[in-house]
Amino acid sequence: MTKPVEARGLVLAGFLAALAGIVDAIGYLHLGGLFVSFMSGNSTQLGAALGQNDLADAGSIAKLILFFVAGAAAGQAVAAFAGGRHLTWVLVIVGLLLGLAAALEIAPEPMVLAMGALNASLRRAGKIPVSLTFVTGVLVRFGQGLGDFLTGHATGSSWLLQAIPWAGLIAGATLGAFAYSRIGEPAIWLPV
Repeated sequence: MTKPVEARGLVLAGFLAALAGIVDAIGYLHLGGLFVSFMSGNSTQLGAALGQNDLADAGSIAKLILFFVAGAAAGQAVAAFAGGRHLTWVLVIVGLLLGLAAALEIAPEPMVLAMGALNASLRRAGKIPVSLTFVTGVLVRFGQGLGDFLTGHATGSSWLLQAIPWAGLIAGATLGAFAYSRIGEPAIWLPV
């Protein structure tokens, strides 16, 4: 059975994942196929660029990855410093960075910093681990829970709730892509 704190945390995770989806879809469309929150995809693209000896693309992609890591480190530092108010302070930083990205006409660096930092805002909903800017882990946990359920080894239903952040990310990406296709660069103001 899911506890109220876990349920509230998962709903919050869904909204924060939607925020990441909006930003990532806008960044993806604006940057011509590079991501601002999905570093697994960028890492594959980095390897492909290196394998094809395309050092210019490799450098651009590596820069995004480094900014994401820097954002994750900064978000974690803010969270550690803020203690029990870490959610508020991390989201303030994320909002400021996204506002800067919007003011600079979708500058990728503050967008990537913001998405890295966002991961420090919420890491667990009670005892349930959550992911905000990436869903591979969410889908793995969902699939493992489904496998346990199908074989009679499930110890609860919390694995079903892993679908909430995944659905949030997809909903946000859909909204971000829709807004970007209609109004272009001003769409980045949507998550601010």
